[in-house]
Amino acid sequence: MELIMYHLAEVKTRKQKKEFLRLPAFLYRLEEDKNWISPLYSDMKRFFDPDKNPLFEEGEMNRWLLYDVNKHLLGRIAAFYLISSLREKVPTGYFGFFECTDDKEGSGHLFDVARNWLVSKGIKAMQGPVFLSKPGIFSGSLIRGFYAPVYGMPYNFPYYNDLFLDYGFKEIQSQNTYRISLDNSPYWKFVGKKAVKFYHDLRYRFEAFEPEEIEQYADDFAFIYNKMWLGFPGMIPMTKTLAEKWLKSLRPVLNKRTIVFGYFEDKPIAFLITIPDIHHILKKFSGKYNLFYRLYLWLVVRILKDISTLSGISYGIVPEYAGENVEAALFDSFKELLKLNKLKFNELKLSRVGDFAPGMKKIAEQLGGEIYHQYIIYQLLFDEVEKEKTEPGISS
Repeated sequence: MELIMYHLAEVKTRKQKKEFLRLPAFLYRLEEDKNWISPLYSDMKRFFDPDKNPLFEEGEMNRWLLYDVNKHLLGRIAAFYLISSLREKVPTGYFGFFECTDDKEGSGHLFDVARNWLVSKGIKAMQGPVFLSKPGIFSGSLIRGFYAPVYGMPYNFPYYNDLFLDYGFKEIQSQNTYRISLDNSPYWKFVGKKAVKFYHDLRYRFEAFEPEEIEQYADDFAFIYNKMWLGFPGMIPMTKTLAEKWLKSLRPVLNKRTIVFGYFEDKPIAFLITIPDIHHILKKFSGKYNLFYRLYLWLVVRILKDISTLSGISYGIVPEYAGENVEAALFDSFKELLKLNKLKFNELKLSRVGDFAPGMKKIAEQLGGEIYHQYIIYQLLFDEVEKEKTEPGISS
């Protein structure tokens, strides 16, 4: 597909697949941005592998590269949709893996090709940037707190948000990462008092995750996750099999004493999954994850225990129990686990907290949490784009 100053190419060849993976490293190194941390290439390859990503059973995806007239790489984008979304009132697809130079026209070509491909599939809107695979991983565009990200969260240039808005995207969801101290402050004592009633009510129990019973916890995780997250941008239905695979993928960094599940009359109602924040270690890997790096990660996490921050990568509250101080009991139980096992973590960075989870947002603020990062999910309604192009006085 030839353009005047640009060339778009659908990713098909081995060379193009490699360029798609390596482009972000080139862009952030070019701008000398030291906060960007490369995701593991193995995770990215797995996402686009039909044999390893269940999304291929649920829908379709495609990806493109953008070059200038001299064949220099300028950007990339991927688009995907779920077959089930075609039955929605406004069939919605998704875009992700967006990276681009500070070029409004060039980024517009990337958004165009993603939009046109989705239109050809019967889709009428797209949301993003999202990563349809692991629960909420790498979803959203960073708009505040341009520091090094915590594990599982994205990082991008500040100008990306201008490119989205200039094209016509609208903000539909905001989510924060809260930085919470794990000291013995009055904040934790206050939350502890709110949790007491749950400890006296024998219908409730909160317990540490046990890897030996991973199948049962995977089932509980999937149940809670689907109750809370299904329907949010970039979230696909969670099955027991997917949940088990995801929990097993965390084994190199998983600490069973930092993961809590909550139950009411033996029915799963809540979970909080935190792991040592390994992003500063992954930075040294430059996207690679071979045997040497696996052993190095294991040494740091398991033997040296040289990590002082926990990353709250996933949480879930069954809606009918949200806002009933179950969050207080969940976090108080989590804090007691740290104390009981003499774990020396200084802070928790809790991700993906927004107005869509008022109980979790409230507890993060009651614990003295400060917003460390803020992310936005955008939406583009295709009919509105076409209307703007055809209205008199509006240039395309």
